[in-house]
Amino acid sequence: MADNRNPNPPSYQDATRLLDWLELAAPFIPAREYARLCLVSRRFYHHFAPLLWNDPLAVATRLSLDRDSDFERYQHFMLRHLKAVRPVTRSLVTCLDLRRLTRPGSVFSLDSSGPTLTGTLRHLPFTLPRLRCILLDGHSDVDTDVLATAWASGTLAAPPHFQPPLLLSMAHCRTPLPTAFFECSFLKSLVYLDVSDVPGSLKTPLMQRMMSPDNLPRLRILKAQGREVDDSEASLLFQTFKDQLWSLDLSRNKLSDNVLYDMYQFTFPAVTLRGRGTSCSDVEGRLLLPQGQGSDFYGPFCFVQESQSSASFTHPQRYLADAPVYTRDAHGPVPQGIAGARLDGRRGIRDDSATSIKNLLCGDSPGSPVHSLDDPVQDLDVCRGHGGITHLYLNENNISAQGVAKLIRSSPGNLHRFECDSMSLSLPDGCLPKWISPTARLSGILGVTHLFRPVFSSNLQVLRIHHSLVTQLPSLETDDLPTMSNFWLAETFLLPRAELAYPEAFLPDMNPRLRSLTLTRIPRYSTGPLIDKLVGFLKLVSLQERAIQDAQPTSARHAPTILLGLRHIRLEFEPDPSEELGPELSAIEDLDSEALMRTTTEEFSFFGDSGGWESSPSTADATDAGTKPLMYVERQSVASASSPRNASEPKNQESARLERYPQPETYLSGLEYLDATGAGIWNGAAFTVPVWVGTGPNGYGHQREKLDAVGEYMRLLADHPALRANPVPASPCHVTAGVPPGSYIFSAAWDAMLAPPSASSGAKSRGHSNGESMRKPTQRELKGMRDVVAAIKAYRVQTRRAYDAARQRASRDGIPLRPLLGDPHFHWGGKLEVSMKDPAAHYHSSKYWR
Repeated sequence: MADNRNPNPPSYQDATRLLDWLELAAPFIPAREYARLCLVSRRFYHHFAPLLWNDPLAVATRLSLDRDSDFERYQHFMLRHLKAVRPVTRSLVTCLDLRRLTRPGSVFSLDSSGPTLTGTLRHLPFTLPRLRCILLDGHSDVDTDVLATAWASGTLAAPPHFQPPLLLSMAHCRTPLPTAFFECSFLKSLVYLDVSDVPGSLKTPLMQRMMSPDNLPRLRILKAQGREVDDSEASLLFQTFKDQLWSLDLSRNKLSDNVLYDMYQFTFPAVTLRGRGTSCSDVEGRLLLPQGQGSDFYGPFCFVQESQSSASFTHPQRYLADAPVYTRDAHGPVPQGIAGARLDGRRGIRDDSATSIKNLLCGDSPGSPVHSLDDPVQDLDVCRGHGGITHLYLNENNISAQGVAKLIRSSPGNLHRFECDSMSLSLPDGCLPKWISPTARLSGILGVTHLFRPVFSSNLQVLRIHHSLVTQLPSLETDDLPTMSNFWLAETFLLPRAELAYPEAFLPDMNPRLRSLTLTRIPRYSTGPLIDKLVGFLKLVSLQERAIQDAQPTSARHAPTILLGLRHIRLEFEPDPSEELGPELSAIEDLDSEALMRTTTEEFSFFGDSGGWESSPSTADATDAGTKPLMYVERQSVASASSPRNASEPKNQESARLERYPQPETYLSGLEYLDATGAGIWNGAAFTVPVWVGTGPNGYGHQREKLDAVGEYMRLLADHPALRANPVPASPCHVTAGVPPGSYIFSAAWDAMLAPPSASSGAKSRGHSNGESMRKPTQRELKGMRDVVAAIKAYRVQTRRAYDAARQRASRDGIPLRPLLGDPHFHWGGKLEVSMKDPAAHYHSSKYWR
């Protein structure tokens, strides 16, 4: 990550002063020698006393071999030893980290007699007046009500040199926070606050203005995981703090798409980072924003105008970092436009973890120099406001893929880190096959890879998201089918449809600024395509590494800065269901055989038949605001689209043709459109856009590799008029599938391509079927599925051996440089991390494969 300290250059005195050799030697001296070195001289005391007292519990832990006696040492230190310590020495303590004392069998949970943890903490303002970081994660016996009262009164009686803490982490504490807790003056200067998994609601302190910028004026990082925060509570949080925070973690709550509008309305910066000019557009593409057009479903309409190289991600300058931003006065205020400038892509982003902030405020790793107590820590980069949220965590919420896409489109491109591990895929309503539960759930994110390109997300460096962004494989969950069967069905039937409708998967060169990518909810077993996609992605990352190596200048003098590319990949797998294989097979055999025989003759669909589809749009689909969604009105050709049409004129033969399957001979005139209109759908103004519905053999869609998706789109529009809804601008993924650039399509029809409704009887008589029939997996097919983790490990071992062999050949031939990366060995030099989840939903230790 980046250096989170003050980004301003040092003063002349700091830059030219000679370093004391003790500063260079201190990190290499064992902690057991600190006490003796403090007795050598005042000069030695000045260097080693802060290292000894900065985090005394950490030093004591490193010196001790018996971890079971940690609590006794802590009690002795807080209740007895500190009384005999000089005030000037006590002021050297800047960190109290009790996280390492939390573990199974800890004395905290066994010893109910004697002084409690709360009793040792209530006098902190007086005993440790310069404490900057307090970390109490996981301690269930902390009485927050007593602490709030004691800290409030202790602050008034604190010594003159008292400084309130900057970091407080109370995650997983089991005592509810009192309403007046946030009003405590002891917490007035907090920069980092973690109240995750603490009982109670945040709504009351927010409504009563206890938790507000008035009481927390310097708060920049807020973590509130697992607090059952709903949409109304989150909206109140956004309106209260507005753009004060730059890091917000609301994972494992009850948020839905309804809260996203308030999120980007109140918490995102007002200055956009998009639209940087011709040179950047040649590399990344350009955004086109039609004025006065949008919808509640999509947000403001926008198109990506590709250059000759941006669509293929092959521009020769794609790995160059941005030029630095200069101001006339280096030490003066930064103008608003410059403050919103995007990152150069080379420098890392701020790290908002508790450990990183603690090291920043109290000193880095053990033995490194500690910040002086007189250092202006409030001038550090993490303590400043950055115009809104740049680090956003929305894991394990009820947010849909459409909501995530709308959030990123509506943002000004400011996100540095974004996490949303799972999102629902919404499909039109219909009737499921009888052997699949009506509560079947689809999750994933498809067709929006362009939103993670620099043209939309130029500052994005860390991304955690569902694996379908790369694999194009959505996750299927059913209540009446076993896990292995769900894996098989998703990969066998859903994946081909996803590749048809959304042919563009995320590639490393789509965003060379991305440093870290985490793919979540990966199935543990595969029939083959999932393994091929993951291995193929690792090959592409290796090729990117080779391309960046080739782009490095031969001379370092006045050379441009080169991006690092993707350096960290984490693969998070679902629990291993192999132990359930026997019960699963018996469960499959117990299904209604007659129902299975009937459903195997049905076409590929999650909808069985078209009985769940209405022949025309319903006004019940109107939004809560009283606006009607964009709907099909009538059909017009390009030649007559601009001419007015009499509203009372009946539909001509041309508009009636859409009710049947569009035959190629009827489309010789070229592109044909429908008009879709919305009444007050965007900012209270109605507008009309021409919506593309397909073309014939002489049109744009007559290309063999693009005809299938377009033909399926045309068939759905002809057979199911209810799908003529939700017009949206064609994305780069739609263009790849065969849609003309700059046109609009009916999103409902295109999204239904993933699991289309069965064709009507009339359509079937004309030979319009949905493709391969869905059926159950056989016992042999389930047993033939391969372990994805084992396959990836075997691939890494193979590429590593090939790379080592290339190095040995280069050494034997006397070549001093390391061998070229990429082809032919395809070994990737970054860090590949694999996380496997057991059936009890607990993560094992991460495994690293080099």
